[in-house]
Amino acid sequence: MKRFSILVKTSLLFAITSIITLLIGEFLIRIILPQDKMVTWIEMHEDGFVMNQSGGTAFQELEERKAFYRFNKERLRGNEIKPNKVNILTLGDSFTFGLLLDEEDTYLQRLQKKADEVFPDSIQFLNAAVGGSGLADWPVWLENFGEATKPNFILYFMNYDDVNRALSKNLFIIDEEYPDSLIKSQRWIPKSFLTKLSTKNSYRWLQANSELFNILVKVFWKHFYFDDLTYDFNPDKSQVPIPSISSFAEDSEYSTKLARSLIDKMEDWCNQKGCEFIVINTGFFEDDNMSSFDQKFYESIQKSNQNLSVEYLDNTECVKFRAHSNLDEFKIPGDSHPNEKGAKIIAECSWEKLQPFLFP
Repeated sequence: MKRFSILVKTSLLFAITSIITLLIGEFLIRIILPQDKMVTWIEMHEDGFVMNQSGGTAFQELEERKAFYRFNKERLRGNEIKPNKVNILTLGDSFTFGLLLDEEDTYLQRLQKKADEVFPDSIQFLNAAVGGSGLADWPVWLENFGEATKPNFILYFMNYDDVNRALSKNLFIIDEEYPDSLIKSQRWIPKSFLTKLSTKNSYRWLQANSELFNILVKVFWKHFYFDDLTYDFNPDKSQVPIPSISSFAEDSEYSTKLARSLIDKMEDWCNQKGCEFIVINTGFFEDDNMSSFDQKFYESIQKSNQNLSVEYLDNTECVKFRAHSNLDEFKIPGDSHPNEKGAKIIAECSWEKLQPFLFP
């Protein structure tokens, strides 16, 4: 009995000491190294591509800015899908998602308002965009979730890092013996225990309320949540197919061929489901922000003999004109994403380009 009493007292002392230590740590972090809190909503599928959470809400802070996000059961930002409408499934990265913007300020919601003025209650833009996604994520996303959205159109907003991410994520590689064929592969695999933990209410509560916990989540996300099956593209250790080292050279055409093959794969999926596929760029980028792989890809499109096989719309000149060739005023302070005015410009330029195709 005495031994049990000592054990209880020791455990209680340890618990109290731990709580006090954590409270002191939280206090010091808030004073010395204040953090912008966020409740994460991006998940990684076991096949290695990124996706939004299914249902629920999340939020993100950046200094004085705080944006709230809501998701439907199909992992789209916004409302549940309404029946009997023309569905425009929209893919893209964090720009298209509308990072750090409230829903009504995103360029997709601005496009929705313009469509409602012309065809009231007839068309819905479905925002599937995911921060950190690239070209290679979307063919696999479509295979898993695309059919449930019943798209009439797929609208893919390309940005300045899509090709680079396709190369680095290794979700597909080109079969060098058959250059027109893609081999499905993978780079990152999430650890199931940590993936399940991140969906728990207690975990999300700590994210929403603790700045110390936000630091811990960043460290875990960077170092512990995923295993790299390629061992940083080491051909002697990789557990999955990887391209040759020469494919990563800046003068290599591999990344451009990969990008074109991935776009063709998305178009094939769309054709099989009876929808139309359109690629449009955001136009909201500058050469010094763009990876060399993406620069090479855009340059290849501009050559008259190397156009894409799909409909491709270019917002670059329109955005540049409306922004007077300086995007600084149209970016979120301390960040590279479009602010409310930047999203408005992208919506206006996109509306001009899309009308003949979506609303003939």
